[in-house]
Amino acid sequence: MRPVWQFSIAQEVVFGPGACKKIGKIARRLKASKALLVTDQVLVKLGMGERIERPLSEEGILIKVFDGGKEDPPIRVAEECVAFAKGEDFDLIIGLGGGSNIDLAKATAVVLRYGGSFHDYFGEFKVPGPVLPHIAVPTTSGTGSEVSPVSVLTDEEKKIKIGISDNLLRPRVALVDPELCLTMPPKVTADTGMDALCHAIECYTNIPHPYLPVPEDAEIVFSGKQPLADCLAERAIELIGANLRFAVDQGANLEARTQMALGSLIAGMAFSNAGVASIHALSFPIGGLTKATHGACNGVMLPCLMQYNLPLCMEEMANIAHLMGEEVEGLSLREAAQRGVEAVRSLMRDIRFPQTLTDLGVKEKDIKWIAESTAAITRLMRGNPRRIGVEDLEAILRSAL
Repeated sequence: MRPVWQFSIAQEVVFGPGACKKIGKIARRLKASKALLVTDQVLVKLGMGERIERPLSEEGILIKVFDGGKEDPPIRVAEECVAFAKGEDFDLIIGLGGGSNIDLAKATAVVLRYGGSFHDYFGEFKVPGPVLPHIAVPTTSGTGSEVSPVSVLTDEEKKIKIGISDNLLRPRVALVDPELCLTMPPKVTADTGMDALCHAIECYTNIPHPYLPVPEDAEIVFSGKQPLADCLAERAIELIGANLRFAVDQGANLEARTQMALGSLIAGMAFSNAGVASIHALSFPIGGLTKATHGACNGVMLPCLMQYNLPLCMEEMANIAHLMGEEVEGLSLREAAQRGVEAVRSLMRDIRFPQTLTDLGVKEKDIKWIAESTAAITRLMRGNPRRIGVEDLEAILRSAL
């Protein structure tokens, strides 16, 4: 048993509409003089980069922009970012964008400080010490990367996503400005919103921390279901369930955007401690194979894994139903738990979200490879509350076709 659990987040959270105007003063407080802004060309064209550059310049901080960020960034893009930054003596890195850009900034902060190859750091607790100070500025409400200890890159040759996991990767400041999400397209809003919901539900239904199948003295990033993460996950489920429909269909609704940004943030706090499990493990090979977004992969698999895990998580599933506005009074515990699964499916239909793996491009011939690749991701699979093997994964994947 592992009787002790721990909880970590970014060192500081700055939240609210207009928060990005404070980035200059925050950077100055961190004693920064030269910053690397890691973002992408789309956000630069939308003027997002300028909204970060202006307050930095007003504080006399020099800034250079790497705008080569890509969705699910390949290792080669991360290498390009490091090459761009070498010799510049940056003392601050700013990740602006979705989880992909923030993850790219995190990985760059490691290699710029310690050198070597990104492959030297893949896995858990391989970062030798503090990385370059990093401010994460999300422009989506979904990944939680602004508070998480993980950076995910894509190995294009092997068609799989791999990660660096270490609490030293958590950004120094998570700067969350819901105004930056107002121009997010409906599909991106839906994908990232379902990603955030998946974070909250998966960590809430994770295996409890005392029973995580690892040695008691093992150093791990994700510690299993625990009380503090549960509190945050419950609130995140409630916020996302109430606001995602509005954010998708009323993109300029600042109140809905603000509540979604908060839901994503606290879901990130929750899952980055309690951990995620089989859904995220499945999304790595599915995303590598199909190029579907991380949120789309997670969202399609979410109700399928909820259904599979339901026998061991009935109380949590019933509460998910309640938190998402379902009427559960008078139902048996199993009936109420089933309402939790249906509440998620109903939300997916309302936001016109992909319903099947076929929608993402997965074929029957891919099932075995996806299942075997997933089973090998033990750091995530060990958190699933119900025992799950390759044959189980194949059956679940076929149910999602």
